[in-house]
Amino acid sequence: MGGLFNYDNPIWRFVGRIWDLFILNILWIVCSIPIVTFGASTTAMYYCTLKIARDRDSGGIFSMFFHSFKDNILQSTIIWVIMAIIGGILFFDIRFFSVYAPINNTVIKMIVFTITCFLIMLWMFIFLYVFPIQAKFINPIKQTFKLALFMSVKHLVRTVIMLAGSIMILVAVYFLIIRMPGVMSMLVLILGSGISLFQASQFNMIFDTYISNDNE
Repeated sequence: MGGLFNYDNPIWRFVGRIWDLFILNILWIVCSIPIVTFGASTTAMYYCTLKIARDRDSGGIFSMFFHSFKDNILQSTIIWVIMAIIGGILFFDIRFFSVYAPINNTVIKMIVFTITCFLIMLWMFIFLYVFPIQAKFINPIKQTFKLALFMSVKHLVRTVIMLAGSIMILVAVYFLIIRMPGVMSMLVLILGSGISLFQASQFNMIFDTYISNDNE
């Protein structure tokens, strides 16, 4: 029985991880409520999950989260505002050109639509990488954007894995909640941090090619 109540027991470690993800998810949601702080909150979440994925979170979720939140709030907020504005323009453009644009030439309309879709894809790539990079590296904002685009394209396979995997998790949780709403709705409490942890395992492998363990 002593082994069962040993905190190093795999069962307790798993329960502890679920609890950490729950707390992290709550912190992320609460600190994102002002909307403008979404960037700093997301950066802080990735800061935690990048460490959790390596079992280097001995400092505690609260201290790690707010350490990153405080250190990155200005730069992450600027990044978030830039991404939100560009994203809003792109999604408005694709809606406009596909429905409302007064372009009678179908070929031109399709060309514009295709270009806009390509730009949205690049926006999604950058959005996926920019906050984890902000959490991991110390760089000017311009360099952070450059790295986000560069890494997302260079490591295209992992980029696709992260995007596809995240979408699959969302879809799976959605259908589980529909079939077993009383039980599976609890998954929502760790959904954001759980997806972040899944992505963090991939980001750590990508970042390892750019930094040594001594610099972490």
